[in-house]
Amino acid sequence: MNDSRYYAIRDIAHRWFAFFEGQTESLEEHLQLFAPDVRLIHAGQHLLAEGQSAMADWLKQVPPATDSHFINALHWQPTSDNRARVEMEIGYQVMQNGELVGGAVIEYQTEVMFTKSGEAAFSFLQKTPVSQNPDREFKDSFAANRLGATAARIDFLFATGQADQIADELMEPGADEQWHQLIAQQEAEGLRSARTGEQDETALSLTLKLSGTQSLSLLLTEQAGRYLKVRAIELD
Repeated sequence: MNDSRYYAIRDIAHRWFAFFEGQTESLEEHLQLFAPDVRLIHAGQHLLAEGQSAMADWLKQVPPATDSHFINALHWQPTSDNRARVEMEIGYQVMQNGELVGGAVIEYQTEVMFTKSGEAAFSFLQKTPVSQNPDREFKDSFAANRLGATAARIDFLFATGQADQIADELMEPGADEQWHQLIAQQEAEGLRSARTGEQDETALSLTLKLSGTQSLSLLLTEQAGRYLKVRAIELD
């Protein structure tokens, strides 16, 4: 269970940041990342939003920006049967007129709740800039966050025994048929331990180990939606 909860947390964390960086899921889908009574706070002082409706209003008014959010560290600790505390360190940068104009290391203190199906949702987020970002060369994080969310979802579905669902949620026609053929050859227990590996942000690909001897490359395509889509599967 702990593995699947970790992947559920990483899923919503990457999707939270990717939403600010490019075209992803709709606002209605994005609101599913939050509990109905979610609170968003800046630096322990300013309440930015309370409740899903207020969160929607806040997200609508965030000005467009060329910025990046790299998750440098993520730690989580269960606080009850269905809740956990999550802390993240984020490397943030922002561009204006083609020039790097700002950057900060931001500490996130958050709380998440888990549904009966194991999905995670933020019930509390507090973001606090703690220092300047020492990296003065802008690095785009959109592909990293999109790949990170997709990999986390795949790993969650493996860990919860839902390998078939990967095709339904994440694969284009053709790739889904190949996927069903591949997993039909695997033992159920082996599929539960299968995990994604290396991520190539330029090629938009993920490596995947199905067993001790078989590894795959998932070739993905960028399109609007909750996750990237797998367009092809290559046997390594």
